[in-house]
Amino acid sequence: MIAGLPEEEYFASGHRACAGCGEILAVRHALKASGKNTIAVMATGCMEVVSTPYPESSWKIPWVHGAFENHPAIASGVDAALKALGKRDKINLLVFGGDGAYFDIGFQALSGALERGHKATYICTDNEAYMNCLALSTEIQTKEGLKKITEIKKGDLVYAFDQKNHELVLKKCSGVFDNGKKEVFELNTLHHTIKATNNHPFLTVQKRGRGRENLLVWKTIAELKKGDQIIVLKNLSGENSFNFKTVKLSRIGDFKVNRLNNVRLPSASSPDLMEFMGIFTGDGWTRLTKGEIGFALPEGKQARGRLLMLQERLFGLNPRLDKNYIYFNSVNLVRFIDSLGFNLPAKKKTVPAWVFTLPADEKEAFVRGLMLSDGYKIGNSSRIVSASFELLKRVRLLLQTIGYRVGKIHRQKKEKGTYCVYRKLLKDSEYGYICFSQRSEWDIGKYQSEYKYQNFLIGNKYFETEKLQGIKSVGIEPTLDLRVQDEHNFIADGIVVHNTGIQRSGATPPFGATTTSPAGKKIHGKQQAKKPLPLIVAAHGIRYVATASVSNILDYYKKVQKALATEGPSFIHVFTPCPIGWYHDSADAIEIAKLAVDCRVQPIYEIENGALKFTNKIENPKPVAEYLQKQGRFKHLGADEISAVQKYVDERYNFLLELEKQKRAFDVLL
Repeated sequence: MIAGLPEEEYFASGHRACAGCGEILAVRHALKASGKNTIAVMATGCMEVVSTPYPESSWKIPWVHGAFENHPAIASGVDAALKALGKRDKINLLVFGGDGAYFDIGFQALSGALERGHKATYICTDNEAYMNCLALSTEIQTKEGLKKITEIKKGDLVYAFDQKNHELVLKKCSGVFDNGKKEVFELNTLHHTIKATNNHPFLTVQKRGRGRENLLVWKTIAELKKGDQIIVLKNLSGENSFNFKTVKLSRIGDFKVNRLNNVRLPSASSPDLMEFMGIFTGDGWTRLTKGEIGFALPEGKQARGRLLMLQERLFGLNPRLDKNYIYFNSVNLVRFIDSLGFNLPAKKKTVPAWVFTLPADEKEAFVRGLMLSDGYKIGNSSRIVSASFELLKRVRLLLQTIGYRVGKIHRQKKEKGTYCVYRKLLKDSEYGYICFSQRSEWDIGKYQSEYKYQNFLIGNKYFETEKLQGIKSVGIEPTLDLRVQDEHNFIADGIVVHNTGIQRSGATPPFGATTTSPAGKKIHGKQQAKKPLPLIVAAHGIRYVATASVSNILDYYKKVQKALATEGPSFIHVFTPCPIGWYHDSADAIEIAKLAVDCRVQPIYEIENGALKFTNKIENPKPVAEYLQKQGRFKHLGADEISAVQKYVDERYNFLLELEKQKRAFDVLL
C-alpha cells in the first residue's frame, strides 16, 4: 500500500495485463480516487482486452466499451442520462483512452465533448503507440511450411517481402502476443482473402502518373479503398523433397500383431507419393486397429486405376477390391500415413504444413491426385469440392504458391431429405468448392513500361499486385499480434502485411522505432514531434488539465480527485510505460517512468483556470541519454540523434516555463 491512498480496490486482480504495464496502474489508482459511485467508459485498446475477456471482468463498477472514434460521445450520452435521472452530482464519470482514442482517431470526438461541456474526467493513458492485429484463422508462410498464426513461436523463420529489392526473404519472428477480441474486417481481392483489424497496414502501390515510377506505401484497412493495388504472393516452392521422420513400426510379437505384410515405406516425398496422398485426401481413410487403408473408388472412376498403379510403385501391397472400394492391409503403412498428418475426419481434412515446403512438381502432383478424387473440369477451369473448408482454404493457398489463379471459396447447402449419391440425407449438409486455372504469363517484351504501370511487380518471380475488391466487417473475433525482425512484414493468407504490434501514433516521440515507423539507414524512426495534447485540450477553454506519471502515484491520485471536483470537463494525461512496445525489462517500468520526469521528457504540471503551473519542476535535469538507452525502441540512435532529442526536450520544456510565467496562458471558456 502507498501511504495516503485508500485500501478499497475497484479493479480486481487476475487481469491479463503484461508484467510492468504502466496503464494498469493508471486505471487502478484512478478508480481508487473516484470511488464506488463511478461509471467508466473505455475505448478499444490493451486495457479493454486484458480486463474484460468475456465473460469475465476486472471492473467492480459499471463499465462501457466504445470504439476509438466514439467513446467520448458515449460518455456524453452517459452524462446526459445521469442529468435526466437527477443523479449527475452523485456519480463520477471517468473516460479512459490511449493514443489512438485521444491523440489520433478519437480526437474529434474528444474535442466535441470538450466543446459541449459534458462533465467527465478524460484520462489519456499514454504509452506512445497503439496496436493492430490479425484474426486467429490467419495462415502464415514460414520456413517449415504454412502455419496458423496461433502456431507461430518466437524465433520461427517467417517469409517476408524485401522492400528494397522486392525479393522473398526469411526473417525471424520476434514475438507473438494475444490482443484479445476486436472488431475484424474481411479484405478481398480477386484471388485472396484476409481478416484483420481496421488499423492493420497492407503494402500497396501508389501511382504517381505516367512517366514517374510508382511507389510502395503502407495503408491501413481504414485507409484502403476499392481498386487499390496490394502486394500478394504468387510463387513459393522449395527446392528439395521433404525428408520424413522415422516412424515407430509394429513388429511381430507386439500386442495383437501376429502377422505383417511386407511394405516399402518412402523416406522422402516424391511426385508419385504426393499424387497418392492427394487421392487419399479426397477418398481415403485408415483404421489402425484393423491395419487397413481404404478408398471409396467405384469401378469406372479414373482415380481407381491410377491409385492401383501408384500403390504398386510405392508400397508393393496386394489390394482387395470390390465394386466400390479398394483396401490395402498394412499396419505399418497406416502408421506412416497417419504420421504425415492427412488422416482426419471428412469435415476436418487439411493440407499439412510441410506440403507447402515441397518443390512445385510435388505440389502439382498432390493437386492432381485431389482432382482425381474430389475435382472436375469445366473448360479451362478446374474445381475441387470438399466438406472441409479448412482443406479448401489451404488448397487455395497452395495453388497460389505454384502460379494458379484461384477464386474465392463458394459455399453450398443441401437440405435434409435431399437425395445425394442415391441416398436421402438425414440432416442438412454444407460443402464448398474452389475454381482455379493456370496463370498465363504476360508478354512484356515490347511494352514493358506500359505493363509495369498496370502491374508494378510484373516479371517478379515471387510477388505481384491485385486490386482490392471490397472490405466488410465480420464481427468481433479473438486477435493476435505478430512481429518480424528487420523487414517488419510477413506473408499472411498470401498477402504482404505489416508487422502487427506497436504502431506509430501522434504520441510517439521523435526517433521512436515502431512497426510503422521503423528505424532504417536513412530514416531513423519517427520523424515528427510528439503532439502536445494537454495544451491542445487546454485551448478548448476547460478549467482543469494536468499531466502525471505512474512513477508518482500519489500525485496522480490527487490530480484525479481535483479533476473530479472541477466544474465541467477535465483532462489528465498520464505517462504509462509499455515493456512490450518500448522493449525494456518489465521490472524497469517505474524507473523508466521516473527517468522520463527527471530528464524532462515528461513535464509534470497543471493548467488550472487557464494558468499553467509545474507541480514537479526539474531544476537539474538528467541527460536524456539515460532515458533513451534504457529502451530498445531507441537502440538505433547515435550521438547526433541523441543530441537532437536533447535539444527537442530542452526547447519544449523551456516553452512550458515561459507559459508558466504568464498569469493566464489559456482562456477559460466554460
